[in-house]
Amino acid sequence: MLSRRMFTGCAICAAVGFVAQDVSAQAPSGIKRNVTARKDGPIEGYETLEVFVDIEPNFVIDWHTHPGTEAAYTLEGAGELRVKGEETKVLKPGFSWLTPPETPHTLKNGSQTTKLFVTFTVQKGKPLSSPASAPT
Repeated sequence: MLSRRMFTGCAICAAVGFVAQDVSAQAPSGIKRNVTARKDGPIEGYETLEVFVDIEPNFVIDWHTHPGTEAAYTLEGAGELRVKGEETKVLKPGFSWLTPPETPHTLKNGSQTTKLFVTFTVQKGKPLSSPASAPT
């Protein structure tokens, strides 16, 4: 059985435009975040955040990147995850993924609320998420 602690890094792109130092502020409509843990490291200049994310039905998280690694685990719901250079992935309960730093990705939620557990390991002081152009 997979443990939530196994997932280190950054995870779904919980929202475009929020800053790692104040992730509870500026959440776009359609996304609700609950930061449950925040710790400096694993190396100097980085921090790790554990976040529960709720995505409203049919909400689309636009293409974006993170200044670190993202790891996520789907607790409930369904959707489609697109990551540059990879096949489209179907989210469903129990599905997990890892997104490398600065890699554009997007998520289209399904017809019900999707709940994720996400671990972000990102550079301190940088926006947690930055808009990106859709890959061609």
